[in-house]
Amino acid sequence: MLRRSLSHLDKLPKAKVAEWLAGIDTIICSTDGVLWQENTPIEGSVEAFNAIISKGKRCLIATNECCLTNKDLFQKAKCLGFNVKEQDIFSSSGAIASYLSDRKFKKKILVLGGDGIRKDLKEAGFCSVVNDLQPNDQKKIDFVRSLVLDPDVGAVLVARDDNMIANELLVACNYLQNPKVLFLTTCIDGFQPFGKKRIPDAGSLASAIEIIVQRKPIVLGKPNQRILGKLMKSGEIKPEKTLVIGNSLKSDILFASICGFQSLLVGCDNGAIEKAEKIKKEGDEKKMKLVPDAFLSGLASFGEYLCI
Repeated sequence: MLRRSLSHLDKLPKAKVAEWLAGIDTIICSTDGVLWQENTPIEGSVEAFNAIISKGKRCLIATNECCLTNKDLFQKAKCLGFNVKEQDIFSSSGAIASYLSDRKFKKKILVLGGDGIRKDLKEAGFCSVVNDLQPNDQKKIDFVRSLVLDPDVGAVLVARDDNMIANELLVACNYLQNPKVLFLTTCIDGFQPFGKKRIPDAGSLASAIEIIVQRKPIVLGKPNQRILGKLMKSGEIKPEKTLVIGNSLKSDILFASICGFQSLLVGCDNGAIEKAEKIKKEGDEKKMKLVPDAFLSGLASFGEYLCI
């Protein structure tokens, strides 16, 4: 398969696609929009995922998910029917813990995000806190004037937060006025598709904060290859024999490009295929890393190519 060709697999001879997949040893799948939608498996995804494993290929899950711990993600995958091993699930919390460990970080982390990522960070030995400063009946200007920041907070971590309230954003921005406080985020995606509807993701909140504090966040989930831990450095997976399957250009396809993996874009609900086609047509070399090698509307038909 030609790199960044955006080849529609359903329009190619099945034998040609099967030949391409025969050269793949490891497949890395994203979760929401690829394997499942919140708590429901996407039609045909369980069968396709398990067929990959039955053919002797290694199948990993790499996700920027932050609402669940790694252990809970494993349990969720198993309950939904995916035959994945716990050690083959990689999330942004592991990448964040690795980054902070490398920096010998000892301070507190203010987390804007789900319980899962806080629990994973605690298990890794870090102290994560949530904002408990409330304006109550104060006017916003009075709340800001009386705001007392904890000097032990050394990082602000922005993740998907389905229950965020405005004062959390306000407090986070004021911590980040200090250039020594790290500005971290799990991803750069602005939303998670939910059919034709949208759920705000970490990227939208991080972008809002970036405008206010005039600083760019350090992205530690996909597309950062740190999410895979030591797999790349150890040579355990070979880039030329690895395929990423995802539905996000900025997270999954860019991740594949940075790591030297091959890439397959799936799904039609989030506008990614139209954006990829536009980039390919325009030929802007700076954006071509966002163009996948191949495309399928969903994983349901993927198993067909493994059986040839």
